[in-house]
Amino acid sequence: LGARLAALAARVVGDLGVVRSHVAPAYPPEYGALGVYARGYHRALAQQLRALAQRPLAVPDLYLLLDWHSNAYPREVLGHPEVGALLRAQELGPLLPPETQRDLESSCIAAVKAKVEVAVAQELQLSEDTWPEDVTSQDMEEGLATRITGLLRAHVDRAPQVTPEFGREMAHSLLGVLVAFLHSFQRKVERFLEGPGEVPPGDGAPGRAIALANCCPPFRAFAERLAQFGHPESEEPRRQAHAALDRVSRACGHVLTRRLLEDLKVSPGRGGDSQGRGEELCWVLGWVTPRGCGGHQWVLVSELHRRVLIEYVRPLLQGRLVCASAKARARVAARLGDEARQLRELFTRL
Repeated sequence: LGARLAALAARVVGDLGVVRSHVAPAYPPEYGALGVYARGYHRALAQQLRALAQRPLAVPDLYLLLDWHSNAYPREVLGHPEVGALLRAQELGPLLPPETQRDLESSCIAAVKAKVEVAVAQELQLSEDTWPEDVTSQDMEEGLATRITGLLRAHVDRAPQVTPEFGREMAHSLLGVLVAFLHSFQRKVERFLEGPGEVPPGDGAPGRAIALANCCPPFRAFAERLAQFGHPESEEPRRQAHAALDRVSRACGHVLTRRLLEDLKVSPGRGGDSQGRGEELCWVLGWVTPRGCGGHQWVLVSELHRRVLIEYVRPLLQGRLVCASAKARARVAARLGDEARQLRELFTRL
């Protein structure tokens, strides 16, 4: 198709150049020979494009036809130094009627949506199959997040090169695709993390939760980019995208807080090494938010704080301490003071 369109443009430019140099001078000026030829070639070219528009076209050909009509023809034919002024002077109008161009754009958007929906579903399934393994945050970010956003980005970058309006409609359609994907991703993550027996025991569970949580910032940033194209109906899907990612972050945070509390044993009389506990918690929370992206590490800190209050502070306040002597009271007071200091230092570090 590209070669055919290029040949048509070359033929129009070449033939009108011959008419201008050799044919038109043979006619009296009042005949307007140049205008007659220009209008004839314009009608013939428009007929060719309308015929092409009626054919079933693949996505690359739809992009090509739209771009040729909106950009290549004005640049290479209407902007030609020898014949461009002649054509522009005739005020011939666009080659395709506006409704035909809108139909082509709608066909392209629908075809891209159908193609990308299948591709992202396949990528999610392939990624899900690896979750029981020891995947890392880098694997998830450079794998699932990069592949999904890459599938969408190819069209987000291509469509605005045709026209800004077409780019805005394409971005809105792809935002809907991303929202549907994120809802599916959210459900699969929740099922994987919360389902009995889904997450193998051991040290791998926090790492898997961190890896899944670290997919959220790239997806969140890309949803923002799609919404910023300015489609008037983009706010609701944008909100839905963020809500799905928030649920993923919370599900991962629940796994991490549960495992951190188990591993670090924050409970009465079992304070342990405050400095070591703080360093380990800070290390884990640092991995949850790579390169300073997002804010779901604060969700995790808040949840950890809530669990400490529920599982340590509240039982301590509701319990009853019996001290039979001044020495016992001093020992309990010192112990409680030390644990309070450890918790204060821990959350200050976090």
